[in-house]
Amino acid sequence: MTALNLINVTLQYPDGDGVMTALDAVNLTVHPGQFVSLVGPSGSGKSSLLAVAATLVKPTSGLVMIDGVDATALSEKELASLRRDKVGIIFQQPNLLASLTASEQLIITDHLRGKSLKAAAVRAAELLDLVGLADCAGKRPHQLSGGQRQRVNIARALMADPKLLLVDEPTAALDHARSDSIVRLLRKVSDEFNVATIMVTHDTEFVPLTDLVATMRDGVLTAPVPALAGSF
Repeated sequence: MTALNLINVTLQYPDGDGVMTALDAVNLTVHPGQFVSLVGPSGSGKSSLLAVAATLVKPTSGLVMIDGVDATALSEKELASLRRDKVGIIFQQPNLLASLTASEQLIITDHLRGKSLKAAAVRAAELLDLVGLADCAGKRPHQLSGGQRQRVNIARALMADPKLLLVDEPTAALDHARSDSIVRLLRKVSDEFNVATIMVTHDTEFVPLTDLVATMRDGVLTAPVPALAGSF
């Protein structure tokens, strides 16, 4: 079963007397464990694709299948449940709560899903260790570097053991060394958790760390091709 399948997805917005097409008959299939990089100029539709894949925006037409479920046929309540249980979203800015420790950032997300605090704490400790922050569990965001905050962001997105991980420009505010470590961590996560990962990025030098690369331009998505070293 595929983790994500976009079938002829079109997204249009009113634009004066006409319409603006953000996504134009997009087709994309991502399997469990695949790491796909999505590149293209600003305004090409990359963020729109992530929003539709995350079920945050309903497409004008087409199908959005997540782990075999047709998201376009679900109610808002059902969509919220699907996102909570099957989709992990990593935004460009971690948006961590200033008053919570790294561990608490993770625990609260699982507690909101109805999990016990004890079970959530165990899971949080495991994930912080995975992302290399076992010794930072008690630190608050202002005590962490930009790269560490992004690692907390990644760990938080993994708390529900999602089938699909959507990542929006995770290296935008980081230097080269930290950017490299974050993309390598996403590579590790994709492999170890067998999660389908789509990463929007402008840093094409990191594309070879992914399996496939797809390019967007004017709302049109090219078919993904192998992200071979030296291709960019």
